Amino acid sequence: MSVIAKAIQILDMLVPQGSDKEVSVTTISRELDMPVQSVHRILNSLSEHGFVAQNQKTKKYKLGLSIMKYGFLMWDSLMFRSVSRPFMEELSRHTKETIYLASRENTEGVYIDCIDSPQILKISEPIGLKLPLFIGASNRVILAYMPQPLRDAILSETDWIDHPALKPLTREYIEKDMELIRNRGYAITDGEMTEGTTGIAAPIFSYENTVIGSLNIAGPSIRFTPDNIEKYSYFVKKYADQISKELGYRNLYRIRD
Repeated sequence: MSVIAKAIQILDMLVPQGSDKEVSVTTISRELDMPVQSVHRILNSLSEHGFVAQNQKTKKYKLGLSIMKYGFLMWDSLMFRSVSRPFMEELSRHTKETIYLASRENTEGVYIDCIDSPQILKISEPIGLKLPLFIGASNRVILAYMPQPLRDAILSETDWIDHPALKPLTREYIEKDMELIRNRGYAITDGEMTEGTTGIAAPIFSYENTVIGSLNIAGPSIRFTPDNIEKYSYFVKKYADQISKELGYRNLYRIRD
């Protein structure tokens, strides 16, 4: 059995059953049929990363705060999708274009949910698609509302020569576009992620008043006429704000630097 498998067994054994659960090394060793030395070594490694914690009085172990952190992150992700889905469906009915829900993962944006356009000519990118935060409307609108020091750090580390965008991009262009995004409350890009397509996206905020994702409309550029862009931008902002409100965000205004 691998060390990772043994560590998972130990973590499973520490899962509380109705109350806080602390277990001794000898009990873990006996119940899992592992040598005491192996149990000590694995617990020490798990403790270093916050996955388990030791009671200094009893010397017993329980689950640590890192487990709670990852659990909350997973819960937030599930809540984000379930809360957003009805508004995505409303947006789909109003626009008849493909609707994406995106979230941030470190320096990238990722599609976590999608409703395909009912039209024959449509955009269909896979859920799970990841791209740098400065590429595409769904990602750049997230970047635009992140704290400036974090934005600066991401842009400073970007290779502006070698990146996956279909168009040449520069830091100066991205900085100006993010200022425009914050002024009007949405992002619009054309042909950056997929040739011949246009995307319009608005930011989604959490109860912690931080941007956590975006709501995005995407489709063939030929259908994104000036009238439709005005219509789509209105609806995408409307439903992104409603999702934010459902998630507990109460400062429904666009923060300007």
